[in-house]
Amino acid sequence: MQGIRDNLATIVAGVLVAAGFVAVTMLLGPWRTTDARRLDVLVCDADGHTQRVPLDQDARVSVSTSLGTNVVVVEGGRARMEQADCPRGDCLRQRAISRPGEQLVCLPHRLWVEVVTQDSAGVDAGGGDATASADDGGQKDVDLVAG
Repeated sequence: MQGIRDNLATIVAGVLVAAGFVAVTMLLGPWRTTDARRLDVLVCDADGHTQRVPLDQDARVSVSTSLGTNVVVVEGGRARMEQADCPRGDCLRQRAISRPGEQLVCLPHRLWVEVVTQDSAGVDAGGGDATASADDGGQKDVDLVAG
């Protein structure tokens, strides 16, 4: 017991330093890992068209092709599939996405939604290359090369 009393100041100082380290790590952790680049949502449909929507702006994107109709909602920094007229509706049960590389997919409608950085020039489609180029209609065409 005498040893603890003699070293009480050292023990208290050690506990305070450890608590300070934990507090600083918790406060600075989110800033250290946050991607400073702006994020966009890339919506690619079966006809090869894409729409790019900023993830930080609320939007509703309706996509209609010969295969069906989907509605993608971007709100609160997350994107989710809100409506789809596909047979099973599996895409409606996928969780919302918000980080680069995360995707929503509707296989029957050949539609995919991906979070990308603003400076992304193309889309990686499962090992293939894709390049996006603007057309006169304000939308972008995506050329996929199977890998």
